[in-house]
Amino acid sequence: MVDTAIFMFIIFERLEKNMKITMDKKSEDYRQVKRANQCFLWCILFEVVGIMTMLFWGSIGAQLAIYFMTFVFAFGMARKTNLTVPIYLLKRRTKADRQNNILNLFLAIATAMCGIPIAMILNAFANVLSCNGNQATEDVNAYPVWLALLIFAVVPSVVEEYVFRGVILEELKVIGTMEAVFISSLFFALLHFSPGSVLYGFFFGCVFALVRLSTNNLLMTIVMHMTFNGMNVLLSYANLQRIPNWIITMSFLMGVVGFLIMFVWLLSRNPVLVEKGRYKKRNLITKEGVISILICLCVMSMLFMM
Repeated sequence: MVDTAIFMFIIFERLEKNMKITMDKKSEDYRQVKRANQCFLWCILFEVVGIMTMLFWGSIGAQLAIYFMTFVFAFGMARKTNLTVPIYLLKRRTKADRQNNILNLFLAIATAMCGIPIAMILNAFANVLSCNGNQATEDVNAYPVWLALLIFAVVPSVVEEYVFRGVILEELKVIGTMEAVFISSLFFALLHFSPGSVLYGFFFGCVFALVRLSTNNLLMTIVMHMTFNGMNVLLSYANLQRIPNWIITMSFLMGVVGFLIMFVWLLSRNPVLVEKGRYKKRNLITKEGVISILICLCVMSMLFMM
């Protein structure tokens, strides 16, 4: 009889742990989730203004201004709420720490470089549905290489990483590790609007988020993102038609294998501490997030029909 009671107690205890609870809207956890959703909403509003400005005036300065406004808003939100965004240089107190950080940075860069073929695969799937995928290449080729790297690689990497892997991911950590990775990556993907960018944006959003959590250093993902964007910019200027197909195929396969090896190696050296979420799914995205997603879907629909 006692054994049965103990067994039933264990079962009920496990069921209680697995049960999801409703988030109290007056709690600090809810305020953090709401701030993350509000941050994404303002990013979308700034981005839509930037798109409309580019369509009517074609000014790249407007796009840079939108990035600046987005960064200032996110930075101001972090300062107002005393949110600590983990970002530090590689130089640490001990030699072992410096060597560890340098190796992590090397693996992060190698992972980003080897991820280009995976982005191409995901973009190819999206191009079956839409022919808008070449627009980014045309925009890049309109500028000198150094300016294209600044506009399309450096500035977006710093701003987007600070906003999504810095502020939004950090705020969402209270709802659970995997839930925070998923939602922050979903927001990051939807910000790119075009089908191809959304597909590989979500994939690499998850990659960047896991690297940020594993290394606890936003600098790693900023460099990763900058490397990834920079490689795409340089490839848009390259004349790949002169390269034999077998070399492209071998490079493609080596890139996919290299990505898996480098990414697994990086996470194995810096395991992610996974905390299970305890809130119901409907509490994870607030009304601000729902409005943002609807705006993104409307913009994507308009771009799809153009």
